[in-house]
Amino acid sequence: MAEKKKASLGLKLAYAALFLLILAAAVLGIHVSNLNAQVQYVNSLTPTPVPDYPPNMMQVTPDPSVTRAPILKTGSRGDAVKQLQLRLKELGYLPGAADGQFGPATETAVILFQQQHGLTPDGKAGPATTELLYSSAAKPFTPTPTPAPTPTPSAAPTDALSDTERLQLRLKELGYYTGAVDGSYGPATKAAVRSFQQAHGLAADGIAGSKTNAVLYSSAAKPFTTPAPGSEPWVRADGLPLLVNAANHLPSGYQTADLVMMRTYCDSSIVTIKGSEIQGERVAVDALMAMLRAAHQDGLTIWQVSAGHRSVAYQQQLFDDQVYAYRQDGMTRTQAEAKTRQTVADPGASEHHTGLAFDITVPGQQFSNTKQSQWLAQHCWEYGFIIRYPIDKVNITGISYEPWHIRYVGVEHSIRMRDEGLCLEEYIEKYGN
Repeated sequence: MAEKKKASLGLKLAYAALFLLILAAAVLGIHVSNLNAQVQYVNSLTPTPVPDYPPNMMQVTPDPSVTRAPILKTGSRGDAVKQLQLRLKELGYLPGAADGQFGPATETAVILFQQQHGLTPDGKAGPATTELLYSSAAKPFTPTPTPAPTPTPSAAPTDALSDTERLQLRLKELGYYTGAVDGSYGPATKAAVRSFQQAHGLAADGIAGSKTNAVLYSSAAKPFTTPAPGSEPWVRADGLPLLVNAANHLPSGYQTADLVMMRTYCDSSIVTIKGSEIQGERVAVDALMAMLRAAHQDGLTIWQVSAGHRSVAYQQQLFDDQVYAYRQDGMTRTQAEAKTRQTVADPGASEHHTGLAFDITVPGQQFSNTKQSQWLAQHCWEYGFIIRYPIDKVNITGISYEPWHIRYVGVEHSIRMRDEGLCLEEYIEKYGN
């Protein structure tokens, strides 16, 4: 009997618990319903816009403490610039090296990318440019059609001009070409194209190819400007090339601008760099490589650079070593120094200090007897180089004939020196202030 009462009591308790559970659920349902009604009412007053995120995209609020990526522009350096350059090279906009330095070549490549993607062509890699550059929407470089330049009243109708005449007119308009518009793609036109390419960071080969024309006939084309005094260490205040010789030592405090290690910078299939530490100013090395590529096209494929930039301290070591060798032969110091100066420049008096001079050789041969020597004497001027110590100017330069020693002065000066038959000393004397 007691067991039946216990069972009855347990059943009642179970029913009671079930009742309480049903009652709590009902109350909670009413509360949730009221809460939903309140939320819907508030949303109807101030609707919250919903971003159109791609499917499966994690929606994260940006951290305001995180600094935005800096805008990359001329003068910027570092890994971010190198990544930018690698991407531009991948898409075909940048022909030069990815060196982590935002210079004219990178600026031109950015402008081309911006123009082809409808962005403001300011040459700066800001957020809009970089976002598109690294996206799947980035398009490879494609040459733009070459529009005919606007004819001047004295010019012939553009439909009557050849491609070379149009090229000459455009270069003339920008100040790079001063010759006649005759349709002849000669040394003067080639030099003007090369000067334009150098000013815009393009491969300076003197050939008006698709990339050169894309810039030349675009709003990104910059007029020719004479370097401002002091903007380049090797340019004098009067705009003429720096003269370094026994009477004109390297200016005090002279600093090279942009030396490159030639063995890693230069294409080894074009030229052999004899020493692993040979350096040169980038502008001169670029011109040298363009010149030697042209020589390869003419069938001359064996070239070697035996000397480039030398510090004053290294020149002092060379000078002292030679003096010591002559002293060992029994000469006095005065005799040894005089004898040394016949073959080794005084420290501070060597053109190699500028990084613009190179000694070109052919391994195992006397350079003056090679076809390379003849080619260099004929064509170096077209690429901004001069034969620094000509055979007929020994009395002026004070240096014996060195057909292997070339010096970069820029095509504006080299062509004029060639045409007027002047060595650098004569050129400075004639045109200097």
